Amino acid sequence: EPGATEHETETRSAWRVRAKTEREKAMVFLDVLVNYGCRRWLHKEDYTFDEGEVSSSSKPSQYPLLGFKDRHLEDDYLEYLVVASRARIILGYVTVILLYGLGPFLLYWPYYKESIWLQDLYRTWSDEQKEDFKEGRREGTFVKYFPNSTRVFLVIPCLLLLMFILGLVAVVCMYQMKRFEKHRTWIFYITPAIYLLYMAFAGVGFAYDNQGYNDFFGQAGWVIVLIFSHAAPLASLFFISLPALVMFELMIVFVLVFLVIVPLCNPAENLWNLVGEARDSCLIQESVPEYVYAAVEAGLLSPPPDAPPDAGKYEEMDIFRIVSPIILLCVLVVCVLVVSVIVDITNRQSFISKKIIDALTKQREQQLLQQKEDQENLIHSIFPPMVAKNLIRRQTQQPLKVSQSGRDFGFGDMSLVRSVAQMHHEGTILFTDIVGFTSMSQTVAPQQVMEFLHELFV
Repeated sequence: EPGATEHETETRSAWRVRAKTEREKAMVFLDVLVNYGCRRWLHKEDYTFDEGEVSSSSKPSQYPLLGFKDRHLEDDYLEYLVVASRARIILGYVTVILLYGLGPFLLYWPYYKESIWLQDLYRTWSDEQKEDFKEGRREGTFVKYFPNSTRVFLVIPCLLLLMFILGLVAVVCMYQMKRFEKHRTWIFYITPAIYLLYMAFAGVGFAYDNQGYNDFFGQAGWVIVLIFSHAAPLASLFFISLPALVMFELMIVFVLVFLVIVPLCNPAENLWNLVGEARDSCLIQESVPEYVYAAVEAGLLSPPPDAPPDAGKYEEMDIFRIVSPIILLCVLVVCVLVVSVIVDITNRQSFISKKIIDALTKQREQQLLQQKEDQENLIHSIFPPMVAKNLIRRQTQQPLKVSQSGRDFGFGDMSLVRSVAQMHHEGTILFTDIVGFTSMSQTVAPQQVMEFLHELFV
């Protein structure tokens, strides 16, 4: 720096080095703290798409579901995926808003006035009347457990719908605003978080309100409620192109919450036992009446095909009819996982192909630049500087033609023998004769003749 002594300069340099070292130590500490056991443990290679590695047989290695072993390359892939999946992610949000808004959200509002009236009535009762009211309600219905919180129960669907709408707005803003261009991968964290919050709220609601439709669907009505009410919005995952690992996490959470934890741990006891009770009730209801036996014995009616008229023979049919919705739900979960894996494999192949094409394009550009530099050096070695600059200037105005061998250079329609004469408004012509030059040039080496003329005129 101006005015600084040598000692002061060395002191400042040493201070900068120490400050840089401390920053690096802090960054390493934070990096270990954040990525301990995850990123650093998964990072096993540093793959580059260089000239020696760009080939169809040499591809970056991957973990099952976890992505590339080069975690820097995995970050590049996520940035590529979030841009390539823009339309699918937005379509997924629109789909989940429609499925939830036209499904579970609308199911609550036909009973809104009745629920508010029942809550106001409950508050006017005595404690004995309140206890009698709770005892008279069926297990697994929200009114039995929270008769004085109906308004709160109806606010939750509004919050969930608002959450999906805000998620859509946030995603669109992150795609449109340039300030979020380097942080678009946050979409892959925001979207799963929204679905996890939905499953948490839906799981709580399902635990305390799963028997409200038994009058329509019987003891196994909770399965129908699960499929058409709580699991319906998750069908939008077919459209959202999330990483395969994220989809596996969401599906595992869904299975644990709605098929394991809530059915086994809820106020209505074990919901899977209700499936067996529903099967028994179906068998009782479908027992063959006595008049059927009388018609068969009188010859007025033929026995049922392939089986006598006995209700026990229909047990397998009844079991399948009750369990088939659960099987359908499990099939849908498996389909979501399979589709996510196939889409992820396809996206990774497209990403690798894009990286290879970019690397080959960069190599070709470097080759063209090297060929151009060699060409200019060749021109400068042949022609005088003024002529060489003129030729190079004309060359930049016309496309460069390079042969397959990379040795022949063309200048379009321009020829090297084209006149390079220039206009000079002022000039001097010198006529001179060197005495004895002819005889001297015959006896002296050509190099000496050139050195003599150079010293004479230059």
